[in-house]
Amino acid sequence: MNKLVLSALAATVVMGTTNANDTTDWSGLDSELNALSSSLNFGEGLQIGGYLEATYNTDTKNWGTGRRRLTASGGAGEFGYHLSVSAANPSEDNDAYITFDGMGVGWTMGTFRRPTTGNHLADEGDALFMDRSGLGGDGSGQATRVEGLMAKGTMDNVRWALHLDNDSLFTGRFAYDVISGDGINLSVAYSIGETGAIGDWFEANLSSGAFALAATVGDDDSGGGNASSVYIGTYEVNDTVTIGLRQTDHDDDNDATMDIAVTCECGGARWSLQQNEDEDLLIGCIVGF
Repeated sequence: MNKLVLSALAATVVMGTTNANDTTDWSGLDSELNALSSSLNFGEGLQIGGYLEATYNTDTKNWGTGRRRLTASGGAGEFGYHLSVSAANPSEDNDAYITFDGMGVGWTMGTFRRPTTGNHLADEGDALFMDRSGLGGDGSGQATRVEGLMAKGTMDNVRWALHLDNDSLFTGRFAYDVISGDGINLSVAYSIGETGAIGDWFEANLSSGAFALAATVGDDDSGGGNASSVYIGTYEVNDTVTIGLRQTDHDDDNDATMDIAVTCECGGARWSLQQNEDEDLLIGCIVGF
């Protein structure tokens, strides 16, 4: 009897030992998990950033939020990626694209801004004015994103970018550094678009020390005429305070407008005071992270 019990116990121990040492299934699972881990590895260097602006409008007496965006970017090997979400107009203001080099040029593929005017391409978080002029983008005053493929590169002092959207419509921008140095800097640019709301634009940017002037003149296909323009002059009072004047003319039945903006960098934030032509004073405080 005891011999039978001991034999049964020995058989149980052997079976348990055999099952514990039989690692074929576990090795397969480990391989699958390793493969999954590799497939989810999008590279290193992920960067999260963004900004948020709290605003007050003295005309409407409304508190609110103005410029706001959350960004994520990084890379894997020779490819880069960028995601950008705006809560202001998420259906049209979100970026989602990858970048890579090939055939001697840089490529961007996905959803992003067309290469049009500098006003349209400037990141709103870096802009002196709290709003855009509405010229040279899509006519709405927003930096609208579209799907497409863009190639860009440089040739000596010339920078160029060509974009093709889902409707096979072409947009291009060509910029040339006429003078570049520690003193006076002058650059000019020309942008052209086949789409119905962009048009053709000529730009000039001049800077010297604390002073800077920018002019954009062209065809406002958003509903104005053929001589629409925006002129901007800025002066850096010191390392923290900047003053800007902006005149915008849509070449339509409305008169040109003049806006003034003052920004002050202090305590890790940038305060803005902007007086528009319609006499409403905008106050904003933007913080980046």
